[in-house]
Order: sequence, then structure tokens, then C-alpha cells
Amino acid sequence: MRHAVRVPDWARQIISDHTDMHRAPHPVSAAKVARFVLELPDDVRFEYAFVDEGGRVRADPDHGPTGSNPWYPEVTEVRGPDYAPHALADPPRAQPTWTMRRWRFDAAGATSARRVSVLSPPGIDDPLSVVVLHDGVAYQRLARTADVLTALIDEGRARPAHLVFSEPSARLTEYAWDQHHHVFVRDVLRPRVEDEFDVDGTWVAMGASLGGLAAATLALADPDDWSVVVAQAGAFLGTPDDKRHHGVERSWLLEQLRTGADLGAQRWVLDVGTLDWLLDVNRRVRDALCERGVPLTYSERSAGHNWGCWRDGLANVLAAALPV
Repeated sequence: MRHAVRVPDWARQIISDHTDMHRAPHPVSAAKVARFVLELPDDVRFEYAFVDEGGRVRADPDHGPTGSNPWYPEVTEVRGPDYAPHALADPPRAQPTWTMRRWRFDAAGATSARRVSVLSPPGIDDPLSVVVLHDGVAYQRLARTADVLTALIDEGRARPAHLVFSEPSARLTEYAWDQHHHVFVRDVLRPRVEDEFDVDGTWVAMGASLGGLAAATLALADPDDWSVVVAQAGAFLGTPDDKRHHGVERSWLLEQLRTGADLGAQRWVLDVGTLDWLLDVNRRVRDALCERGVPLTYSERSAGHNWGCWRDGLANVLAAALPV
């Protein structure tokens, strides 16, 4: 598809899924190039915005703030003629509602208390699997994971589970090879869940972007404790000595996989957009897992690094992580 764009007089940069949003902004000037055309896949879900002289991110005034990105209040979203959101990207509200417990932990290494919400499906007394979701607030409120899982259960595509939504106190620090985070999950969070809920022994580590890296890091540190790893656009670039995650070639995770890191009996589920700057490293991680014979579910779609893409993929990754 072709999407025509007029450069506003006030615009100084454009950010988009092509520029990794703010990570590699492209300069623009209406005096030099007043209009251009974006060539995009027909099934695309694409986001872009302009940046003014003061550094404010602003939507395309000709098309409006049509996107819903929690990191950028104003973005313009383009949907190709063949794009169709997943049927459960906006699921029906679960009825009856799930039961919830809220916890706060004053954990070592945290800049403030860590907040955790645990949602359990209603009317089930049997032991259940446990899904630990990094960036818990976004997965709980924005992606509405409990509603998505309810619909999957009703359709016979997934089994029930306790959903543990864990919110970091300092995301960029805790999710990048942070020993305090590892100790918190292993020695504080997991024992608390096991004390208060009936669990069946299946634990799923899950996250998007840096949360995906955090999930993978937990699984490699304690391979026998985690049955499934789910990463949506896992931020697998970088190393403990170089935590930029962008514009670098090395991948600690890839190096670990290629040098025989113990994965126990894990299954992996990877999901990424073809316009995401992390596409290449996710494909390389996919290939490394396949070479080792690790059970893997892998999916791509024409989208970038954003919650719209991950909401479209959420139902399928949950169904893969919690098969009936």
C-alpha cells in the first residue's frame, strides 16, 4: 500500500516503526521535502509521528492521533487494506470476573516497592499453572490478558492459569541481567505464589521487549524452574557489559544458546513484528533454538515494536504457552 504524508512546517524529525521510533529519528524539513509516500505491506499496522523543535512528539495533523501507544501519547496509525486485528485483541469482558490479590514487596535492589497483582480464574479448585508476566500493569490493563485467556478457555484453546502481573520499580535496570530481579522472583515471588495458591508445577516466564529478555534470563538462570518462556519482541540485543539493546551486534542470549546453556525441558514461544528493529535477533534466536531441537512456536506479523502488535499476538502466544 502507499500512504501519502505531508510534512508540517513545525516538524523537525519523523519517528516511526522504520526508525525504531525515537531511537533513530529521521530529520525532515517542509522547505526541502514537503511531501513523500510510504510504501508499506498491505497487511501492515504501522505507527509514526513527527517531533517539533521543542522535542514534543506530535501526530500527523492530516491523519490525526489514531494510534494507541502508551509510550507516545500522540502517534498516527496506518492500517493496510488487508490488516485485520486479531479477534481477541479487544476481547469481551470476562464474566464472572477473576479473583485478584495485590501485593507490595520492599525488595532488595528496588528503588521503590514492587507491585504484584495475581488474578485467578473463578470457580476452579484444581491446581493450576502459573504465568509470571513482566510489565504487569500493561499486560493486565492494556492487553487485558485475563479477558483474552478467558475467551481462549471458553473456545477450548487454552487451559486456565494463575496470572502473576509483576510491575518493576526501575524497568531498564531490573530487566537487563539484574541479579536483584532474579533473586526477587526466585526467592520472594515464587514462594509467595506457592504458599497462597495451588499450583501444578508448570511455570511460564513471559514478557514483551525488555520483559522478554527478563523472562529468558530467568529461564536460563534456573532452567528446571521454568517450563515455558514467552517473549514478544524480546530485546535480545546487548550483553551485561553493554546494555544498549539497540545499535549493537552482540546478543548475550544468542551466545548462551550457541554455547550450550542448559534449557532443561523448556518450550519457547517467540512473537515479533517484521518492522521491529529486533526482528533479526529474534530470527537468530529462533534458529539457535531450532538447531538445538528446543520445542518452539514462532510467529511474525507486519507491525513494529508496540503494544498494538503484541495485543494482536497475545491470544496465540497464550494458547501456545498453555495448550489444552
